[in-house]
Order: sequence, then structure tokens, then C-alpha cells
Amino acid sequence: MGRAQRPPCFQCRCRKVRCDRRPGCCDNCERLDFACSFKKNTSTLTNRRPSPKETVQNRPERRRGTQACIECRRQKARCSGEFPECANCRRRQRSCQYPVNQSNNMADNLVEVTQPEQVPNDTSTTTSYKLLESINVFFQHLYPIPSFAFLHEPTIRQQYESGTLDHNLATSITTTVGLWLPRGENSLDKISRRIESVEQSIWSQLDRPCIRDLQCLMLLVHCHIHLGRFSRAYMLAGLAGRAVTALRLNYERPELSFIAQETRRRVLWALTSIDGFFSVGLPEYETIPHSIIYQRLPSSEEAFRDGNSPAQPTVRRSSLIAAPAEYGGLLADCIQLSRISKDIMRLTRQLALSEQPLMQLGGLIQEIQNDLLRFQSDVELSVGHKVATLANANDMAHSRWFPRILQVTATWHQAHCDLYRLFLPNYQAVAPQVIMDTIEPSLKDHALMQCEEHVQHINHIMQELLHLPEDQILPRYIAVCAYHATRLSLFLATSPDWKVQTDTVTAIKNAEISLSVLQKFFSNVPFTERIIQDMQDLVRLCHDRPGAIYKELCSPSPPFDQGRHRHSHLAVHSLVRQANFVDDGYDESYNDSVS
Repeated sequence: MGRAQRPPCFQCRCRKVRCDRRPGCCDNCERLDFACSFKKNTSTLTNRRPSPKETVQNRPERRRGTQACIECRRQKARCSGEFPECANCRRRQRSCQYPVNQSNNMADNLVEVTQPEQVPNDTSTTTSYKLLESINVFFQHLYPIPSFAFLHEPTIRQQYESGTLDHNLATSITTTVGLWLPRGENSLDKISRRIESVEQSIWSQLDRPCIRDLQCLMLLVHCHIHLGRFSRAYMLAGLAGRAVTALRLNYERPELSFIAQETRRRVLWALTSIDGFFSVGLPEYETIPHSIIYQRLPSSEEAFRDGNSPAQPTVRRSSLIAAPAEYGGLLADCIQLSRISKDIMRLTRQLALSEQPLMQLGGLIQEIQNDLLRFQSDVELSVGHKVATLANANDMAHSRWFPRILQVTATWHQAHCDLYRLFLPNYQAVAPQVIMDTIEPSLKDHALMQCEEHVQHINHIMQELLHLPEDQILPRYIAVCAYHATRLSLFLATSPDWKVQTDTVTAIKNAEISLSVLQKFFSNVPFTERIIQDMQDLVRLCHDRPGAIYKELCSPSPPFDQGRHRHSHLAVHSLVRQANFVDDGYDESYNDSVS
């Protein structure tokens, strides 16, 4: 009968691992730099079991953690923990990503192994700090813009602190912040590589959409727009629209928690905000039309942050104002106003195809006007913000929600200009002559008064914005408002048929102020390059040939197919127009081979 084997060392027994019982020091303790109990006098340790108090006091520290990557955790598979990719992901040819804190620690361990002579690396701490800084910047400066308001801040911060924040989402946030607030640390090549890595991860599970990937995808759309990659942004927005309908985000899910429901709503409505820069009133360019949305408008930021569900009425799809303003706050107000603006653009394009008088046009105009007035009343009663004015913008800019306040005010005035410029004779956006012939002179005079009043308010907003600091982030639609207000103001001031309060000199000065605002806040944004160039040419024409301004802004002589051309015409700020898609036409070589 063989002699009994000596017991394992105290450290291996506590850690419940196999001990090789090597005299002096076992292999595990030597490798992990533990004080092996075999190094001491083992006479007492080998003859008795340690007391519970000794076990707790002398238990070795934990020097290993979970090393499973995100994919293996999701599949509940054993992960080898290899860096930068585990064996499972390498064998299945899928993107391997570790939780943010864990991947940083693993990278640091590799640095320490390959560079033992150097001072210990603090890359993990630096990277973690940069991620936290990006999260802070995102929610402070970008989140107030409606098209970015689809992430739940408490959840993101909790996941960051626990080290479970999704790698793709963390990369998307840091990349987006790096583009909007560059600090000289991220080159364009590095940003492009980050975007490509997230895209590849989304492609790998394209048939399994989820909210997290959709949020990453929408951030990538913003990044491509900011980089001037409009064609790719448009195609990715279409993919995001497919994911929305696949996940049925356009429907309510009352069985879910409030935060889950509100996140679904905000992802959906944020996509419609992005969609407005592509469709510009044309249904064929819409990625998620309002006619298929049965969701409520977003709740207030306080409710979303605290997770408290307010009582909300059911949304009726046929109503322009889907819910009272008090239930949505500023974010819901921005969405409501964008829906009204989109309806005005759709009406404009429908009128362009009219070949006979539209008898109910006056009623439609009055209905939209009532919606705008009702919207103004609701916002002023619930939020306390005077929609028609934007006084002391420099003081209001200190508010976190200033971009939403600014967008509500500017969009409200621009909606009036878009509605009533249809009835300004000779203007480029005027309704067809067959419609104008049936318009009463009183409506034309009312349209003139409305356009003059609201374009002056927009010019005043531009004067206020000129005094803001250069690092202030403004919504993209402000550039569109400045562009249209400049053209309309110059047209009214130089028209021989109208008598307005603003003279030509004042209109030119306002145009220069609007141009200065765009150059100050949007000079490095490809989205506004054509807008700025067009405004520069217009201002130059004002100084060189003042008499040619009116002719430049007048409607051209009507060709045979003017209606169809105007119906499908894309504005200079349309991202689809700037994408420069090329129609290859029919492949004649294929036709020859077939015949």
C-alpha cells in the first residue's frame, strides 16, 4: 500500500486548484508570486486543517478575472480569453470584442510582458478616463440635439462603471465626440478605422438586429454625414430604417419597462430627425415614413432619467400634433414641429404638379396655420418658452437644452416662411401659375406680411448667434434656416412689386451676418459647404451688381415640364443631392450579349 500523498499547499487549497506539491514552493504559487505555505515549517499545516478564521485572514488575493469576450458570453460558450481575439471567434471568423475595461487591462498586460524594462504602463487608466470624458461630453453637448437623444445616460454610466459597456457602442461614442469636438488626438485614418471596425461587427450579425447595434448604426450615420460621406450615410440610414421595422419599434410595447419603451421611442424619432435631411418632402427618400409610426412622442428628460412613467394619451396617426406638449418636453416639441415642416414641404411638392386650381387650398393653409399657433400656445404654457422670440441667446447658451430651444424657435419661424412663400409672385418657390390665378389678393398680402415678419425674426436669431463662443454646437437645421432666410429677405427687399420695411442695405447686412454665423459654426462641416458657397456668391453679387439680385432670386421662365422638375427638385442642402449618386443606365454590353 503506497504512502499517502502530502496535502496541497494552503494557497492552492483555498483557490481550489490542482497543486503539484513541489517541495519548497509549488508551481502555481511560483507563477503567481504567492507566498507558498511550503516555504514555511509545514509540520503544523500538514497535520491539521486551518480554522475558518485562518482561512479568511490568510486567503490569497484574487489575481484572475473573467476573460470571456462579449460574443462568447452571449453564446454562453467557453472562451479562451486570448487577446486580441479568442479561439472561438477566430475559428468562427467573427469579430471578437472584450468589455472595455477588460480589454484595456489585457492590452496593458501584453505591454508589460513585451517591455519588462520600462516603467509600468498606465494605458488602461488613460483609456478609461478618455472614455469617461467622451461620455460626459456626449451627454452634455451632443445629447441635447434631438437626433442624438436616443441613449439612456444612467444606463450608459452604470455600464461604464461596471465594465460591461458594449465595445461597439463605446467606440461609436468616442468617435462621434472626436469628430464634433476634435482635440488633435484622433487622425482621420484612426477615426475611419474605428468606424470600419464597428460597421464590420454590425455586418457580421446583420440578420440579428438589436437596439444596441441600431444605436451604433445611427451614430455612424452622424459620423458619415459629418465627414461628407453622404452616399454611405444615406444607405446606412436605409439599413437603420429596416432594423426599426424588423424590431417593430414603430409600435408600442406596453409590457416592457418604461426605460425600455422610452428607448425604443427615442431611437425611432431620432431616425426620423436624421431622415429629414434626406427626404426633404419626397416620399421616395424617406427611410421611416410617419404614416407607419404608431408610437408616442418621447417623454420628458426628467422622466427618462428617473425611470418614472408619466400618463400619456394614445397617439393618433392622423393628427399633426400627436400629443400635448406637456407630455413631451422640448424633445417632443422638436419632433412635432419637424412633422409640420415635413407636411409643408410635401404640400409644396404636390402643388408643383397641379394642373388645375385647388379649391380646398385655403382650408389647408388655414389648418396648418392653426397647428402652428396651437403649437406655440402649448409650448408657452407647458415649457414657459416664448416660441416667437429668442432674447439673450448668449445667456441661454449656458443651458444644457439651448440647442432644443434654438431649434424650436428657428424651425417655427422657418415653417411660416416655407408655408407663405408659396404665394409670393415671381419667387423661386412660388406655386404654379394655375394656382396663383385663383388666389385672392388678400391672401397674397397676408403671405407677404407673414414672410417679412418671420424672416426678420430669423435674422434676429442669427445676430444673437454671432455672439456665441465658437465651441457652441448648433443643430444642422440652423444652417438651412439661415440660407432660406437670406434668399427670402433679399428677394423681398429688392422686389419692385412689394413695399417692405427692410431696405436693400439692411437685407445685405443681414445676409452677411448669416454668412458669418455659418462660417463661424459650420465652416469645417461638409454638409454646409454648398450652402456657404451659394451664400458667398449671393453676397458678392449684392456688392458687384445690386440690380441683379432680384432677377437671380426670381422664378425662371417655365419650361414644358417645370411642374415635374420642381416636384423632384432637391434643395442645395439635401444630402441626397450632395451624395451625387450616378445612374449607370442600361448596360448595353449585356444587351448585345443577350441579343
